[in-house]
Amino acid sequence: MAKTVRIPVLGQSVEEVRIVRWLKAVGDPVGIGEPLAEVETDKTNIEWESPEAGTVLRILVPEGDYVAVEAPALIVGEPGETASEPDGSGTVAAQAIAPAPSTPSVSIPIPAVSISQASTAFVAAGKSGFPISPRALRIVADLGVDTLALAANPGSGPKGRIVERDVVAFAQQYNERPKASAVSPLAKAIAGSEGTDLGGVRGTGAGGRIVAADVRQALVDTSSPTAGTNPGETRIPIAGLRKRVADNLARSVREKPHVTLNTRADVGELMSLRQALLPKIERETGVRLSPTDLIVWACGRALMACPWINGHVSDDAITLFNEANVGLAVSLGTDGLVVPVIRNAHLARLSDLVADRSRVVELARTGKLAPSDLSGATFTVTNLGNYGIESFNPIIPPPQIAILGVNAIRDEMVVVKGQPVVRPMMGLSLSFDHRAVDGAPAAEFLQKLVAILENPVSELG
Repeated sequence: MAKTVRIPVLGQSVEEVRIVRWLKAVGDPVGIGEPLAEVETDKTNIEWESPEAGTVLRILVPEGDYVAVEAPALIVGEPGETASEPDGSGTVAAQAIAPAPSTPSVSIPIPAVSISQASTAFVAAGKSGFPISPRALRIVADLGVDTLALAANPGSGPKGRIVERDVVAFAQQYNERPKASAVSPLAKAIAGSEGTDLGGVRGTGAGGRIVAADVRQALVDTSSPTAGTNPGETRIPIAGLRKRVADNLARSVREKPHVTLNTRADVGELMSLRQALLPKIERETGVRLSPTDLIVWACGRALMACPWINGHVSDDAITLFNEANVGLAVSLGTDGLVVPVIRNAHLARLSDLVADRSRVVELARTGKLAPSDLSGATFTVTNLGNYGIESFNPIIPPPQIAILGVNAIRDEMVVVKGQPVVRPMMGLSLSFDHRAVDGAPAAEFLQKLVAILENPVSELG
């Protein structure tokens, strides 16, 4: 039995992805865990691994297209069988391969698209299971009909089903429309997602129509720095992954009432513990124990003691978790940042946590993170201490309640037991969503975190 493979859920805030390129073609065998495609989210580019084994029978989403998570993307089955349109169960009826039906001769000045594009557009429009005959759907693809507009009209078949004559009639009407808006629906979708102004895009489709390839080429042309309007200026467009990251963070600032608390911790004991554990951890993992590892470890324990910080918030609900899955912000330079997840930070042995941190950071910097590495964070840590930053206001990744900003460690004169001494002090900046938690409980979390950082041996048992 052929099966529909759907776009996986790649994170709490990821609603759609773009298929950058397919790594499998129709007819190729595929095993469970084999890479199917390279996909782009608002966080990073990742390789999507197959949850099914078999032969690729159909690819429903062309390269470059945007598609909602959990939407059908391809169909796999046994060699020699083909499949009908995906149904809600995830299985499709297999049938013998037959010649494609012929289509009526209608002159339409619109470039043809594949049947997978047509079916994908119906899914994207929320029309999964929409009443349209298979023959009509194939004609939709061959004639390049605007599927979203077609889906808005009832058909002349039984119970409003769209049949062949409806598609032909719609195509003829489309042909008679004024030529003012000669932009394909897919081109509009891509331009909207990337913030591209279509005014300067030259159409290469029939009659000068702007098609998806034109928008993608415009994105390529504008992705590199260009001369500004005045001498000495450089214009760097916000596009691609950088734009998607920017949009996500801007939405967080608009929707979440951010409040940031700042404090300092004496990390003398923490740094002494790190020096003592360095040889042992490096022997076990081949990786050096970093201050960030100890901070993530301490956060895991503080989150268990103060669970009101460890959760997600939406407009109508707060969800708290009994696991501390800590996201770690990793900079990709001018390309933005990604936030891979270190799971069960409250339970992990230090050596296991160090190995996991090293793994996800390396995968992030090489663009090879798996979907599971990016989803499920309940709290995030971002460290700017290496840049000498003393205080900042980190932006909360939706839908989390809080994020911890880690600042530089500086030797400072402080009073210990009534005596002035020089101690290594580290700044901590906690941003929290005031809809989910008030200032006092947030301060209590910081207080607990500082206590763990200043006396880490007691937490090691």
